[in-house]
Amino acid sequence: MSVFTDLDDDVREELGVILTDVFSSVLKEEAIVTNNQLPVGPTVMSRLAIHDRSDVTDETDTTAGEFAVIEVRVGASLARVMAARMMSVSSPGPNDLSDSIAEISNIAGGNVKTLLCTHARLSLPAAQIVEDEQFAEAEPADGSTYVRAIVLGHVVQLAIHPQAPVADLLWPPDNSDATLEPTP
Repeated sequence: MSVFTDLDDDVREELGVILTDVFSSVLKEEAIVTNNQLPVGPTVMSRLAIHDRSDVTDETDTTAGEFAVIEVRVGASLARVMAARMMSVSSPGPNDLSDSIAEISNIAGGNVKTLLCTHARLSLPAAQIVEDEQFAEAEPADGSTYVRAIVLGHVVQLAIHPQAPVADLLWPPDNSDATLEPTP
């Protein structure tokens, strides 16, 4: 069993709290957990990974351990509102949409990492705009977990995908305590 699979109802509830808190605090609007499906159409999504190395014995093997991908999705129309508010621009472009969802996913990802395994590493977010994306069911067969919320009348989604591919994600440098400068 993995820390990223078979998440119980208490953890799912905490994930809903993370999702609503992040969107509420960033957008200064109320967000409420929902079971509604995401709309079909253009979405803006961001992925980042958690790397749990707690059971790894070979410290030189950077691919050892468990991985999970955290994904945040919003419809393109809500992404425009988010980008406009977060960046104080009246007409956000595609890069602004990607930057805003990447920041949201980074905040949510840090909270998810703290909830599931504080000692793990977090990748950098990778955002993209996806055209006509179909969304997964609330109870997928692959062990993924989804929570959704409504904010400003739009459904947003936070997903955790255990053992999802992470090769396309970038990782910040891994500085061990030995390589850091000693403090006086």
